[in-house]
Amino acid sequence: MATTRHTPKEIEELYDSIPRVTQERSDFLLPQIVDFVQTKKWINIRPEYQRRLVWDRKKKSRLIESLLMNVPVPPIFIYEHELSRYEIMDGQQRVNAILEFYDNDLKLTGLETWSALNGLTRRGCPDKILRGLDRRRLSATVLLAESADGSPESAHRIRREVFERLNTGGQRLNAQELRNSQYGGSFNQLLIDLAGNTLFDEIWEIPPYEKHYNRETGQIGSELAKNDLFSRMIDCEIVLRFFAFRDASNIRGSVKDTLDRCMEFNQEAGQEKIKRMRDDFVCALETSHAIFGSNVFKIKNIKNRKPRWQHSRPLFDAVMVSVHQLRDHGQALRDARHNVVNALNKELEDESSYEVIVGRPNTAAAVKKRIALVHGILKGAFHGRKRS
Repeated sequence: MATTRHTPKEIEELYDSIPRVTQERSDFLLPQIVDFVQTKKWINIRPEYQRRLVWDRKKKSRLIESLLMNVPVPPIFIYEHELSRYEIMDGQQRVNAILEFYDNDLKLTGLETWSALNGLTRRGCPDKILRGLDRRRLSATVLLAESADGSPESAHRIRREVFERLNTGGQRLNAQELRNSQYGGSFNQLLIDLAGNTLFDEIWEIPPYEKHYNRETGQIGSELAKNDLFSRMIDCEIVLRFFAFRDASNIRGSVKDTLDRCMEFNQEAGQEKIKRMRDDFVCALETSHAIFGSNVFKIKNIKNRKPRWQHSRPLFDAVMVSVHQLRDHGQALRDARHNVVNALNKELEDESSYEVIVGRPNTAAAVKKRIALVHGILKGAFHGRKRS
C-alpha cells in the first residue's frame, strides 16, 4: 500500500488541528494534599477510568517511610477538568495512602529503617515525626487538555488517551480494567453497582461492599482490597458476561471481543434502559439462588479424586442467561428446583456434558452451546414436573 506524503505546510496545519496537553509542575506539602481532598478542590480522586485501590498495608506504609526519609517519590499526574478542580490521572494509590495515614486509618507495618513505627497510626507517632512529615512534599504534574474545537468530548478523549499512555508501565491493566478506562459511562457504572449487590457478593464470597467500601471517597477496607475478584475488577467482568451473552447475536468472535462489543454498544445507555438491565440481572440472580441455594454457580471437578465445590464462570453464564430466557416461568423454575438441581447435577456427571458446560474454549460456539444445553435442562426439568 502506497504511503501518502504530506507537504510541510500540510503537516504544520495538522499540528495546529491535533489536540495537545499543556503541563505545569508543582510541589505540594502533604497537609496541602489532605486539605485539597477534604475541601473538594481535588474533587474526584477516583475518576471512572481508574483502577481500584490495590495497594496493601505494607506498600502504603513503605510510602510513608520513604516520605519520612525524604527519599524521592515518583510524581503524580493530575488533570484540571475545570478551573482549580482536579482529578488524579496517575498516582491515586500514593494519594490514598497519604489520606489513610492522616485520617489515622493506616497502621504502619513492614517498615525496616523506621521499624520503631511499626504498629502505629499517625495518632501514635511522636510530634517530631509528624512535624517532619508535614514538611514533606509530593511533586505533581498538572495537565490541561488543549482542544482545537474546544468541545468537552474532545477534552474527554484526550484525558483518556493520556491516562492510557501514563499507564503503559507498572502493573499492566487487565481486560476489564481497560474496559473500565475506555468505556466509562452509565453502563460501566451499572456493572460496578451490580458487583456490589449484597447477594452477588455473598455468592462469590466477596466481602460486602456496604461494610468495606466507601463509594463516595473510594476508601476500601483491607479485607475487600485483598479479594482477588474485587481488586482487579473481575467481579465487574462477571456481571458483564451476563449482559454480553444474553443476546445471542452479540456472541461472535472471542469472548474478549464479545465483552468489548457489549461495553461499547451500551456505554451511554439511557436511564430507562439501565433500570431494565439492573432489574433483569437482579431477577436472574435471585431466581438462580432460589433454585440452587449455596451451591449456585458451583461445580465439582469430576477429574479430581476428592472433588470439592468451586465457582465456575461458564456455569454462571449458562445458568443466568437460561434463567433470564425463561423469566416468564420463574415461579415454575422455583417450584421445580429439586428437579432442576438433580437434572443439572446428573448432566454434569457426564464427562462430555461437563466439558460443554464448564468448557475451556473461549469461542462463540462454545458459549452458545453451553447456554443451549443448560437452557434445555432447566426447561425440561420444570416441564417434567408438570407432567408428573
